[in-house]
Amino acid sequence: MSKKSQLTDRVGRLVAHRLVGTRPWSDAVVEGIARSSTGMKVLEIGSGRQDMGHEAYSLRRLFGGSDEFVQSDVNPAFGHRVIDVTDMDIDQEFDLILCMYVLEHVFDVGAAVESMRRALRPGGRLVVAVPHLYPYHDEPIDFWRFTEHSLRQLCSAFSSVEVTRKGIRRWPKALLVVATR
Repeated sequence: MSKKSQLTDRVGRLVAHRLVGTRPWSDAVVEGIARSSTGMKVLEIGSGRQDMGHEAYSLRRLFGGSDEFVQSDVNPAFGHRVIDVTDMDIDQEFDLILCMYVLEHVFDVGAAVESMRRALRPGGRLVVAVPHLYPYHDEPIDFWRFTEHSLRQLCSAFSSVEVTRKGIRRWPKALLVVATR
């Protein structure tokens, strides 16, 4: 990506974040989970690039020292554990998986959700945040906008699924799922 494209993308993201403002909302949900639990093994899918700081896209800061926190990304250049969420060879290893504003960039979302479900221990939770009303970003790998109904269907193999939204029901800015294995 050219420097001009990167700058345009960065400015576009900043404007979208200011207008839509879903990150503080979804971060607060994760912060509540982090405060109510200790000693968890956490996997973060899509910990992100580090050009804006080592943990600019990560929620590691919300978890205490008693938690084991694994940052990951599909891009090895980002410096995290390399994990393809559609094909993880992980079985019942994590108590919590965070997939925050990543799923819209995964083409095979069904495989990704099933892979994350398998990676959770029984009773483990998956937290997924996705945009609904948000401009295209990180093109050309911005594939989907989800509805409450599609998220419930994708997570139907979980024992419980809670879906909340930021904004009004018929026009949500973003959706958040907490699914328990």
